[in-house]
Amino acid sequence: MQKNDLLSHIATAGYNVGFGAKKNFATFDIVSKIPGWIGIISLAVSILGLYMDEMSSKHIAAIFIILSIGSLYINFYDGDKSKYEEAGKKQTAIFRKIERFYYDAKSENEPDSVKYIGQLDILMKEFYETTITKQICGSNWYAHYKFFSEMEKRWIEDQLSLTFWKDKFPNTLKLFILIVFCVILLSIIYRFN
Repeated sequence: MQKNDLLSHIATAGYNVGFGAKKNFATFDIVSKIPGWIGIISLAVSILGLYMDEMSSKHIAAIFIILSIGSLYINFYDGDKSKYEEAGKKQTAIFRKIERFYYDAKSENEPDSVKYIGQLDILMKEFYETTITKQICGSNWYAHYKFFSEMEKRWIEDQLSLTFWKDKFPNTLKLFILIVFCVILLSIIYRFN
C-alpha cells in the first residue's frame, strides 16, 4: 500500500471513530440538558402568561404540549445516558491512538502498511465493541457540530480534503432545510392566491 493510501485509510478510520465518539456525547448532552431547558422555558412562559394575554394563547399552549411530548421521548434514554458518556470517552481515547498512528506513519518515508493496518484493526475492533447503535433523534446533526467545532481533527480534514458543504454539513439537515424552504414558499404562494 502506498503511503498516501495508508494515511487516507488511517484518517478515514479516525473520522469514523471521532464522529462516533461525538455522536455518543451528543446523545448524552441532549438527554442531559434538553428536558431541563424545556422545563425552564415552559415555566417562564407560564409565568408570563399570568399577566400577558399573548403568552397564554392556544398556539403557545400547543407548542409547549408538543415540547413536553418531546421531553417524554428524550426521557426514554435517561436510564442509559451514562453508557453514552462512557462510550464517548472510550472512543475518544481510541481516536487519539489513531491520530498517533497517523503521525507515526506520516513521519516515516516508507511506513510498514501491514504493521499499521494490523494495529488499526485492533483499535477498530475495540471501537466496534463500544459502539451504541441506538442514538437519539438529532444526535447526528449535533455530532457534526461537536466533531467539526470541538475536536482537534485538522489532520483528518487535510488528509481527506473535507469541505464544508460536502462533508461538514449533514445531508439530512440539507434536506430538512430544503423541505422547510419549500413549505414556506408554498405557504407564501398559497396566501397570495
